[in-house]
Amino acid sequence: MQVNSTISFTGKKPPKKPKTQNRGLVAAGYLSSIITGAATRAATAVNNGEKKMKLDYADTIQIKKGIQEGLKNSGLYDKGVRVYRMQEVSPQAVAQKMASEMQDLVYAEMRGDTQSAKAILEDMYCYSNKDKKALNAIKDTVDVFFNRKHKTNIPVNEVLQEAQDGGNTKSFFVDFIANAAGLKYKFGVGADYLPGSNKIVAPDKSLQTSIFHEMGHALNNNGSVFMKALQKSKPVAQFLPGIIFAVSLLNKRKVDDEQLPTDSKLQRLKDGVKRNAGKLTALAFAPMILEEGIASVRGGKIAEDLFKKGKLSLIFEDGKLSKEIINKVRLTNVNKFAGSVLIAAGTILGTKLAIKVKDKLQAKYETKQDAKYQAKLEKYNQKMLAKEAKKAQKTTMQA
Repeated sequence: MQVNSTISFTGKKPPKKPKTQNRGLVAAGYLSSIITGAATRAATAVNNGEKKMKLDYADTIQIKKGIQEGLKNSGLYDKGVRVYRMQEVSPQAVAQKMASEMQDLVYAEMRGDTQSAKAILEDMYCYSNKDKKALNAIKDTVDVFFNRKHKTNIPVNEVLQEAQDGGNTKSFFVDFIANAAGLKYKFGVGADYLPGSNKIVAPDKSLQTSIFHEMGHALNNNGSVFMKALQKSKPVAQFLPGIIFAVSLLNKRKVDDEQLPTDSKLQRLKDGVKRNAGKLTALAFAPMILEEGIASVRGGKIAEDLFKKGKLSLIFEDGKLSKEIINKVRLTNVNKFAGSVLIAAGTILGTKLAIKVKDKLQAKYETKQDAKYQAKLEKYNQKMLAKEAKKAQKTTMQA
């Protein structure tokens, strides 16, 4: 109810309309985390579906020899691409090591004894001498990530020497991240192509057929300008959806609210992002999905060529793949692509539903606040009208 402008009120000012606060953030965020978390777990299960494939020792040897042959046939070997494997360990073994040596690590770092800290760090993560090449490839990639200004890879031995000589905290930070990242391969739950070092890192036993897919990524990164750009645009799918989600939830405006003439350009931009959050999120994931699909096709072709060569002989020689193995490679490539689609779909669905829930809770809150305000305004109007009537009555009696 609006105040009657024809009546001149005196005394207390009318109640101010309360400022609208943002509501529903926790509920919307929780819902989104459940959906995206479920999608991520499903994608991980699909990507690691190879673990359920029965590969005996002979199969593993055949795949490893096929991978070496595939690197040469595809030209990747000449471009510096190598496959480094990490010796697999149980998570329990690493956890026990960490528990026993974490205190020594902290004390060494506090003393500035970076060399000892490095030794403790590598020991507590259970890295063996066989893992050194793979670990250095990860360190190279991490270091390049934190030094974007460098156009070429930074030699790991220079980073380590710098740390030993000057106790470089940044170098220790790089090592810490690299050691932690390497656990994925030590636990046998991941295989990746690392653009920063131009190397492929994988477990030594698990996920061997995944390496063909990673070789597809390597071909993309060492290919045309378009393919390189597509490979480098993948981080957009990691960060942009989160920004879109945050902008949408922090905007108090609801999707169906009308645009006001007084709205600033920034407010109009935020409203536009919120109204099109699903489409923008899908667009952010598009380069990643496209690149994953191309990697699956190109990696699969490397394996297919090895299978075709193997068919020419009754005995499968080194570097040739059997029909059984090629079928598993095909399934792995499909799973890798499906995993990226699952993550994208889960994020898009989580974002759209979270916005709907948030807007519903925001509308409920605003309705409740408006009802309180209207009640106060009504009470104020009645009080002022009564006061004005009493004043008019008094004036009449005096006359």
